[in-house]
Amino acid sequence: MSLAAILPWHKALWSVVCEARANDKLAHALLLAGPAGVGKRQFARALAQALLCESPDQQGEACGKCRGCVQFEAGSHPNLYWLQPLFDDKTDKQKRDISVEQLRDLGEKLVLSAYYGGSKVVVMDPADALNVNGVNALLKTIEEPPPKTYMLLVSERPMALAATLRSRCQRLRFTPPAEAEARAWLREQEPALSAVALERTLDLAQGAPLRALAGHKSGLLEQQGKWRSDWLEVAASSRAPTAAAVAVGKDREQVSAWIAAFIAFLGELLRARVSGQQAGDLGQVPGRIGMTGLQAMLDEAYDAARRITTSASPQLVVESLMIAWWRWSMARGAAAR
Repeated sequence: MSLAAILPWHKALWSVVCEARANDKLAHALLLAGPAGVGKRQFARALAQALLCESPDQQGEACGKCRGCVQFEAGSHPNLYWLQPLFDDKTDKQKRDISVEQLRDLGEKLVLSAYYGGSKVVVMDPADALNVNGVNALLKTIEEPPPKTYMLLVSERPMALAATLRSRCQRLRFTPPAEAEARAWLREQEPALSAVALERTLDLAQGAPLRALAGHKSGLLEQQGKWRSDWLEVAASSRAPTAAAVAVGKDREQVSAWIAAFIAFLGELLRARVSGQQAGDLGQVPGRIGMTGLQAMLDEAYDAARRITTSASPQLVVESLMIAWWRWSMARGAAAR
C-alpha cells in the first residue's frame, strides 16, 4: 500500500510536527500556509494519513499496511473529512465558497464518536474559500474541539482568512526549497529536461517545484512564457496592448490563469526594483516604471482577479489591464517616485 510521501524539503517541518504529536502537544487546528506548488497539500495528506494510521513508525509516518492506511488510500476512511467547495450542477463548475451548510454538517459529524476509537481528521482546502458565515460556524468547532480531532486548513492566501480564525490555528509556514534542492527534485521527476529547460521551468514557477512539474506537463509554463514576452513587448511599445489582450482569449479560466501569472510577474518586477538589480529579460522595465507604477498595477491586477469571478467580460478585464500596463510603462517619470 502506497504512502503519502514527505517531500525532501519538508523533513524538518515534519520532524517538528511529529515531535509535538509524540509529546501530545500537536494543535488541534493547523494552518498550512504558503505559495502554490511547494507541497502544502501533499504534507496535509501525509499528516492526515499518519494521524489515522494504527501503527505509525518511529518517524511518525504511516505504515501503509494497517486498516486505517488501507481505508485512507481507498478514500473510504470513516474518520477522514475532506472539505472543499462543491460543484454547481447547473454550471458544472466548482463553487467559490465552502458553504455554511457544509460546515454545519461537519460539526454534526465531529461530535459523534470516532470509528475504532481513533482520531478524526478534517482537511479544508482551500481554507480561504470560507465565507463569513462559514468562518463563524467553524469557530464554534475550533474553540470547543471534540477529543482527538485535528483540522488541517490549507491556504495560499492566509491573510484572506478572518483574524479570529488565524489566531486559533498554529501556522505551519511553507516556502520554496533551496534552488539546488528544487533542481535536484525536478531532475529526478523529469530526467529528460535539459539544464536550460529545467532552470526556465523553475524560474517561471517562482521556484515552486510542484508547480514547475505540473506546469511543464500541462504546457502552462510554456504558455506563461509567451504571456511574459507579450508583457515585455507591450512595455517596450513593440506590441499593442489590445493585441496582447486578444491573444489571451475569452475563456474565463484561461483569463484567471493569465491574471495570476501577471500578478506573479509584477511581484518579480517589484523585487527587482527594490534590489536595484537587473533580472534576466526584465532589462530596464522595473526602473522605468518605478514603485508608484508597480504598486498601482498590482492594485489593478488584484482588482481584475476579483472582477473575473463576477459577470465581468473576461476580454474587457484583460484589455483594461494591458492598457494600464502600457500607460505606466510609458510614464517614465514614475521611476523617480
